[in-house]
Amino acid sequence: MQKIQTYSHRIRLILQFLMVLLPIMNLCFWLSVQSENDFLVSMGIIQLGYDIASFTQEPLTMSTRLWAFLASMLPCGILVYALGILVKLFKSYEKAEVFTVNTAKYFQKLGFVFFYWAIGSFVYSGLISVELSFNNPPSERMLALSFVGLDAMSILCGFIVLTIAWVMKEAQQITDEHQHTI
Repeated sequence: MQKIQTYSHRIRLILQFLMVLLPIMNLCFWLSVQSENDFLVSMGIIQLGYDIASFTQEPLTMSTRLWAFLASMLPCGILVYALGILVKLFKSYEKAEVFTVNTAKYFQKLGFVFFYWAIGSFVYSGLISVELSFNNPPSERMLALSFVGLDAMSILCGFIVLTIAWVMKEAQQITDEHQHTI
């Protein structure tokens, strides 16, 4: 159990670091994309799921960048929320609380995060297309909504994780009943 606690502590620290790093990297991306400082895309650190040039032929203005940053905080916020849940889960593991009602609740929340991700991804695709094409002439502005295979996989994973959480919760309740039986 000591090894689990040690690894959980390390993983928790990494997750907490990522919770801070993700929004900062998101801001850095939108401030630097399609500029001379665009090392994130040019070095292949970030690969876009869409082509910015397909939405606009004009260079991105600072206001467009800021609106795009705000729109992209939707999926980023969902990831930070998921990381926060994982931090709590690994904090429980650090305390040797492995099969408890709280850990089952964390798994349940993680299951819902997969649904939030699919919904957030759908909304984000519309927001980002509007934001990036807003400076185009009125007849060339776009609203592009997408629901891709990864979103369907996310929903499937959500059901799987929710089922695991349900089984964990039921198992904990059965264990509690057996402990109170004389």
